[in-house]
Amino acid sequence: MSSHYDAVIVGAGMAGLTCALNVSSEGKRVLVLERQPVPGGIATSFKRKGFNFEASLHFVDALAPGEEVREFLDKHGVSQKIEFIGLEEFGRVVYPEHDLIVKNDFASLKTWCQDNFPHERKGIDSFFKDMASFSSEFDRFTDSRLPLFLKFILVPLFYRSIILASCFTLEQFIARRIKDKKLAAILGTIWGFIGLPPAELSAFYYLIVLRGCWGAKTAFIKGGFRRLFEAMVERIRENGSEVRFNSGVKQIIVDRDRRANGVVLESGEKIYAEAVISNANAIDTLSKIIDSPELKDIYVKQLSAMQKSISALTLYLGLDVPAKTVGMDHFLLSINPGYDHSGSYRNCLESNYKLCGLAVVDHSQLDPQLAPPGKSALCVMTLDNFASWLSLSREEYIIKKKEAGEAVLGVLEKYLPGITKHIEVMEVGSPLTMARFATLPEGAIYGLAQTVAQSGINRFDQVTKIKGLFLCGAWTRPGGGVHGCYVSGAEAAKFTLKYLRK
Repeated sequence: MSSHYDAVIVGAGMAGLTCALNVSSEGKRVLVLERQPVPGGIATSFKRKGFNFEASLHFVDALAPGEEVREFLDKHGVSQKIEFIGLEEFGRVVYPEHDLIVKNDFASLKTWCQDNFPHERKGIDSFFKDMASFSSEFDRFTDSRLPLFLKFILVPLFYRSIILASCFTLEQFIARRIKDKKLAAILGTIWGFIGLPPAELSAFYYLIVLRGCWGAKTAFIKGGFRRLFEAMVERIRENGSEVRFNSGVKQIIVDRDRRANGVVLESGEKIYAEAVISNANAIDTLSKIIDSPELKDIYVKQLSAMQKSISALTLYLGLDVPAKTVGMDHFLLSINPGYDHSGSYRNCLESNYKLCGLAVVDHSQLDPQLAPPGKSALCVMTLDNFASWLSLSREEYIIKKKEAGEAVLGVLEKYLPGITKHIEVMEVGSPLTMARFATLPEGAIYGLAQTVAQSGINRFDQVTKIKGLFLCGAWTRPGGGVHGCYVSGAEAAKFTLKYLRK
């Protein structure tokens, strides 16, 4: 049995669905194949005993009116299928000596910094001017209609702030203006949403994410983010294209001319297409499922030198009371045990959960329907090392999950006193869970690590060495997060449509 499409997309994560919407809206016949029974990949949600939990998402930027992702959803008729819940703040950020509420605008953040660190007033002013220059140049670069190769040629002349951020770690970038280590740490707070401490993290990608998370308003989706992905699936089908679940791909067919022309499903079914777009992880795509031994060898050598991101440990807590009862006064709480982010990162690598930073989110505070009446659904995440879980026996794994959960709850009790007395449902997702459910090598939740050497133009391009095979998702440019994956999927769609027109 076989069939033929203009394009086959492997994976129904944000990038794959974005690509499918763009390509199908141009009248092309598209087929999206997803291994799991639901869309969204690692960003999906699930239900336990009446509690709805986000599997991994804490915060998605660019969903406010006029912002990039929202405009895309408006254009393609997705917005009319969902309900947005506006957000006016990022949440509460706690350090040993500082406790602040971060609004979704840089003006209030700058004021707080200058009020609390008056000796750094001049440096703070310069730092925020640097960020503004970077954002302005980045917008001009992305909005320019010049060919990508030409834009890259012009970078030294017109985009000096971008070059600067691309060459520096976040720690180096901040240190140019800010000398106070505690203030520098606070400005680097959301490194955990990217997966590397400031001493190793590319300033380029951090500044992009920081603007989205702390510098602009955004929104939540009523019913959870899975509702967003389901609405995108609906629109793809309304465009005359298809989305199939429980349909894993075991091979991408490559002909003698190094041209991708279809896929083979795990069931053995062959599906032919003019183009193939993989939203699966780049490592499996390029080193396992492409049917080209010669190219596999080339990619394996390239991939072996690249650093994968860290993984995560997540607790899903269903409480028998509203979380505000135990002090969760904001929907998001960022807990930072100290100002040394490199030390915190080492604790994550060593699974020393008592000294790791935590991100706590109560989405049911935004949408009470996500939990039974009078109750709440929390997601608690810390970064974790896949290697420390890999060689455990079944019994050892169960014990480690229990101990890890108890350690995280011990930390949580200090900030939300009494929370453990109100736990009705609790599940622990380990790095192995991330690896198994989302098919992520080593549970790498952010794809390739966002080091200076693997950020910006140094990241995987959407175009591969195989004609008609394109990549999208967290492993490609620009990087992880729903917004980053949206950009990647949109770029993959541009390349795909250009290829199909030929």
